[in-house]
Amino acid sequence: FLTVMIAGCAVAPPAPVSPAVEERQRPAAEPVHSPSEVQVMAAVDNENNVFFVLGSSGINAVGRKKVQDHARRLKADPKLEVTLVGYTDDLGSLSYNLAIAEQRVNAIHKELRSNGVRSNQIRRHVAGPEQLSPACRSTECRKKMRRVQFVYAD
Repeated sequence: FLTVMIAGCAVAPPAPVSPAVEERQRPAAEPVHSPSEVQVMAAVDNENNVFFVLGSSGINAVGRKKVQDHARRLKADPKLEVTLVGYTDDLGSLSYNLAIAEQRVNAIHKELRSNGVRSNQIRRHVAGPEQLSPACRSTECRKKMRRVQFVYAD
């Protein structure tokens, strides 16, 4: 009797599902389209970015002129705020890229302040190389990634 009771309580394991059935049951994933290198470069607005030489946080004459233009805009509207976003290319270690991006943001911040912009109008953010598109592999594209972008609050 005990043997019959134990056998009756046993539950058979569920039948395995074949891989073909599993594939049909999963929803199809949307294909992920990353932008091409040309699209990545075209998306960078030259007027709202100051570009830097590889390994440098020095602002060249073109960059100084842009900073002065942005300083005039900020001083004309004391309620206007800007976030300086520092980007890098993918060359170098993560820690190096974050450090150089921060140095570049600080250089632009200092330049804005020396042009009379109030500190409460300026925010800082370091994006680093993790924001870089994997399509950006040429020297020209990497040049466009070494930058600080001026992003204005709405």
